Amino acid sequence: MENVQKMNISFVSRISIKVIMIFLVVVMFGNNSVSAKTVYQEGFSYCKINKSIKERIDGVSYHKNRYITYRDLRYVEVKYYNYKGKIKNGEMIVNKAIASDVVKIFYELYQIKYPIRRIRLVDEYDADDNKSMAADNTSCFNYRTIAGSGGSLSMHGLGLAIDINPKINPCVGGAHGIVPDNGKAYAQRDIKKCKGKYKGCMIHKNDKAYNIFKKYGFSWGGNWSNMKDYQHFYKIPEKYKKISKYDWYETGIYGSGKYGQSVQFRKYI
Repeated sequence: MENVQKMNISFVSRISIKVIMIFLVVVMFGNNSVSAKTVYQEGFSYCKINKSIKERIDGVSYHKNRYITYRDLRYVEVKYYNYKGKIKNGEMIVNKAIASDVVKIFYELYQIKYPIRRIRLVDEYDADDNKSMAADNTSCFNYRTIAGSGGSLSMHGLGLAIDINPKINPCVGGAHGIVPDNGKAYAQRDIKKCKGKYKGCMIHKNDKAYNIFKKYGFSWGGNWSNMKDYQHFYKIPEKYKKISKYDWYETGIYGSGKYGQSVQFRKYI
């Protein structure tokens, strides 16, 4: 009888442990406020867009549309060195197709102590691109159209473009002259002639930042012919390269090359 009781207690204990484990799994992964992270290195990770992140961006940088859903996006966390050489934590939202590349890129930038002013969600600036750029904020996803394009969706609208230190790497040329407005000193890209305080952090072709992005298949807006978007790195994954030529187009203003920056979307997503 004693052995039977011991067996029953042991059986009940095993069942209880299993129930607790199942409960914990449900709580951790069934709750939308928690998402499993893919960690590349300590401080460098990405995960699906969970409930808490949705609450931050819904109706701000993200708007319900037929082109991109939350399932297509990933929340990225990185570390970086600011202009004062202090280590900071940053966050951004990117397309899932480039999430792995992005954490690797920022890890390599971190390894060389590449200076970045700040990396925050554009939602902290009410998803206002001009405010974010004026604050020299490095960011990626923002569901918006390209200024002066007649309604074309920006590559940022797909989470496929990253703007690095936009104040010291302004967009020069095009419909709005120099953007952001407080980055005019950095329109002069000759480091000997530039009067900007942080001119040593400007991006140039074949410098360290440029080569790291290029290593992972990104293109640079500073190479465009009709305007220069020195802050802008973007990547078109294979999934999007298969799009019909009628869905991608070059404006002659916003880019050059086989795939322009601007995108017309129809029914492929």
